[in-house]
Amino acid sequence: FEGWGVTPSWRRARELCKRAIELGDSQAVKNMQSLTVCIQAAAPLMDQRVEIHGTSRTDMNGKCGVATDFHPMGGGHDRSQDRYVVQLDSGEAFKVKPANVRAEGTGAGGSKAKSKGKKGKKGRGGRS
Repeated sequence: FEGWGVTPSWRRARELCKRAIELGDSQAVKNMQSLTVCIQAAAPLMDQRVEIHGTSRTDMNGKCGVATDFHPMGGGHDRSQDRYVVQLDSGEAFKVKPANVRAEGTGAGGSKAKSKGKKGKKGRGGRS
């Protein structure tokens, strides 16, 4: 979808396709299908709850929110400039590299805490 439209925002591109479909543009359905495939491949966390991690800004690491948009700025060959727009629970929005965004609860701290809780209950029940 890179280079096809006027906006590098995939959220905005979806809005424009949806509006074109409402207005009866038959090509817009195919465009929306192509855009959906691109989003699933390049930005699987779009519209999902995410956690920011591994940034140079330690005050941002560990904050959670929703990946509301994706900007494929690098083109098809250079993905280093791509950014998610993450709307934090605090209301602030930031552009973040895909490498610094993960699904909420999949980080080292989140998954270990859940596992320990389950194992701990079984362990105590078996020892009593």
